[in-house]
Amino acid sequence: MSLKSANKKMYRYHAWPPVILLLAFAVKAAHAEPATEQPLYKSTRFAIGIGVALVKFDTKLKFTDKTRSTFNSIFIDPEGNLNLPETSSVTTFYGVWHINQKHSLGLSYFGVNRESSLFDIDETFEDVRVEGSAKITDTTNFYRVSYGYTLFDDYRSKIKFHAGIYGLDLKYVFEAEGQITQDGVTTPGQIDEEAKVFAPLPLIGVDLWYSFTSKWGINTRVAFVAGSYEDLSASVLQTGLNAQYRFTKHVGIAFGLAYFDADVVIEDDIEKTDIVYGYDGAFIGMHFIF
Repeated sequence: MSLKSANKKMYRYHAWPPVILLLAFAVKAAHAEPATEQPLYKSTRFAIGIGVALVKFDTKLKFTDKTRSTFNSIFIDPEGNLNLPETSSVTTFYGVWHINQKHSLGLSYFGVNRESSLFDIDETFEDVRVEGSAKITDTTNFYRVSYGYTLFDDYRSKIKFHAGIYGLDLKYVFEAEGQITQDGVTTPGQIDEEAKVFAPLPLIGVDLWYSFTSKWGINTRVAFVAGSYEDLSASVLQTGLNAQYRFTKHVGIAFGLAYFDADVVIEDDIEKTDIVYGYDGAFIGMHFIF
């Protein structure tokens, strides 16, 4: 089974609930009757928020040396054979400006910071064996700026289309030193591999809000990213399903589920790097409304 298909099989199930709910709510909204209660954020002009997701990562990396006739590869399972923390937190900042009833601008950021160091290892990374020490770091950041257009809006529900730019700031570094074995030859040395690139890619998505009462509501989001930039090509699926509660006119909370899955390829004349980057878990955040 390939690097991509093995990871996709694990994550495919977790991505569907927000998508199914989005379609179900869209049908419900299209046939909704006028309600007497006001929706959760009907009069919101500005909103900013901060949140954290406690998630389980599943990432894979493959570095292929194109300068060798054998195209030797280093395959890394960071959470498996390098003990990179499988469960970690992802910090998120987000905001939105509702220009008017139809148009809005939104932005978001989330960052990952993980590190693992191993000593006295004896591991084979596909075509390369390392007897010595290894270190891997993941300091990846993701940025999103988008324009939103409201497709449907009534007393309880809203459906919004998004289009914008998704900034993929990938920073994966793998270092190893000791006895290195390639093509049957063992020599003392070191390995320095990094997947380090920033790429602005096109994004489209759909958001849906539904208010049960003036304080309680639910939001589901699906976003797709696909494109290429210089030596990088990538596809991303990000979904979320959150319950929302409004404490006061200006303060609210959101909690629910988060899912992220990215396939990235970086290739030049010397090396090809394949990356599968995914996580899913629980999210909680506070937002402030103006």
